[in-house]
Amino acid sequence: INTTIKSNDPKLTSIAVDRFDRCIDGKDAGHFIGENPYLKKLVVEGDSMEWDEQFTMTSYMLGRFCKGLAQNRSVEDLSISLCELSVGDASVTHPKVKKLQLFTIVRLAQFCQQNINLRSLKIDCCDLGDMSTRVLGMVLARKSNKSSLQRIDLFANEIGDVAAKELIQSLAGYVNLEDLSLGNNLVGTRGCIAVGNLLSSATMNLKQLNLRNNKIDDKGIAILTRAFADNVTLKEIDLGFNRDITPSGWQLFFKCLQNPSSSIEQLHIGSNNIPDEAVAALGNALANNTTLKALDFNMDHIHEQPTCVTAAGWQAFFACLHHSKSALQDVILRGCSINEEGLDIVANAFNTNSTLKMLDLSDNPQGHAAPWRRFFTACLLSPNSSLEGLFLCENFTEEADILMADMVDALADNKILEAIDLGENPSITDTGWSHFSRLLCNKSSIASIYDSNHTLNYLGPQRKPLDLDDCMNLNVHENKKEVAREKILRYHFRYGANIQEFLDMKLEVMPHVLSWLGRDCSWRGRENSGHTPLYELLRSMPPLFEPKNTAMAGTKRKRVMIGCHRTIKLKLDCA
Repeated sequence: INTTIKSNDPKLTSIAVDRFDRCIDGKDAGHFIGENPYLKKLVVEGDSMEWDEQFTMTSYMLGRFCKGLAQNRSVEDLSISLCELSVGDASVTHPKVKKLQLFTIVRLAQFCQQNINLRSLKIDCCDLGDMSTRVLGMVLARKSNKSSLQRIDLFANEIGDVAAKELIQSLAGYVNLEDLSLGNNLVGTRGCIAVGNLLSSATMNLKQLNLRNNKIDDKGIAILTRAFADNVTLKEIDLGFNRDITPSGWQLFFKCLQNPSSSIEQLHIGSNNIPDEAVAALGNALANNTTLKALDFNMDHIHEQPTCVTAAGWQAFFACLHHSKSALQDVILRGCSINEEGLDIVANAFNTNSTLKMLDLSDNPQGHAAPWRRFFTACLLSPNSSLEGLFLCENFTEEADILMADMVDALADNKILEAIDLGENPSITDTGWSHFSRLLCNKSSIASIYDSNHTLNYLGPQRKPLDLDDCMNLNVHENKKEVAREKILRYHFRYGANIQEFLDMKLEVMPHVLSWLGRDCSWRGRENSGHTPLYELLRSMPPLFEPKNTAMAGTKRKRVMIGCHRTIKLKLDCA
């Protein structure tokens, strides 16, 4: 790796180091990176190690590496993961380790301060802790050029509330900062106050904010709500897994979505305590919201029993989809314990809604097949539906093959849905998959193939029959006329079969037939499927190629046949 970096090849703009040990000399690697003027992206991924002599050696390598890195001025994107960068951890008693950790974070901070081209800084799962975070914050506050940094990701670093506050305060003046991630830390009320002040600054342009899995409570969410209400730049917020926020806190927060100036387009609130009354407040807010496009209500990651939303709550929420102002396009309701009545409510929303494009109902199993059958009929048959993606993982365990047949029946005239994720479901047998094979390519006739579904191209990661995979790969192509043509060639005229159907056509139609068969479609990345039937068709029409001299030798006759075939192909290619 050192030889690669040392070469200073202008084409080498990105490099990844996956560990520091005796095989990689940290000092040399850091030195060469420090002097490299072409490197734009650097990724460092360490190993999870215990406090032992081996870890001391690894920390030593990382420290020497960061010493060289501090001299670099070309790297724009720095990502460091799984490298222990904590300073002052009480569990660390080895004096040499403590010194090495302090040395490493100081050198890393110097790099951040002095590199005027740094655009993205990612330090995740490194257990920065409070002291290292303070060092980083002090350096960022003193940085002379604050216009280049656009992204800071400090996910999962055990950053406390006070240290988080100081770090966020140090970001004042970073006018081009668009993405701030402090997820999986210990941010509380003080951190929320700092975030609120940052968002209230007229010079800030923050667009993405991740505060997932922190220590935010009702007081903290109230502070954030006031800041969100007045902010016009924020596009995406992640507040998932903040279980200290009560239903009252969520009801207050959802009111900010009613603000006409709200700019929020994506909202992640999964794995929280949001019961009926809060869900109803969310639906009421979204009824007149014209900006929110994606809502993540994923409850699949809660280890304890999640708060159950009843049918009444879903009824109040999905009322927003009946409003013409609703802008919702993507909704994730994974693991929300939606019962039979709730599923009917979800399905009924498609009667009038034409904006929803993706719906995730994974891990919401029903006791029997009837609710899903009604859902397929209402959702997939609705003329108003604009649904392009449907996620149904971990839902079908019994009567799976029968439900697949019901789903296929509902999809008979659907030309919009592109993806259905059925997950890894062993309950679906070859019989169930055969229904989809027939949907995508009904091989009974040319007309039935042409009228088959040429849109659906994904059914999940599970291994499926080869012919089904083949049809889904074809359906990815945007030109559906070419998809239909290819299916007809592959499955009706395969190996030159059914050529007689061409021979029965009128002679004036034949030029169109030849053009249709010989047309090149390079998007498939394989030989034109029309060449074999074209060849068989020409062989079946000898009068077109009989030479005038009937006494011509067999060898010469063969050359003429080949020459005519090439001439026709050349004309078709030129056309």
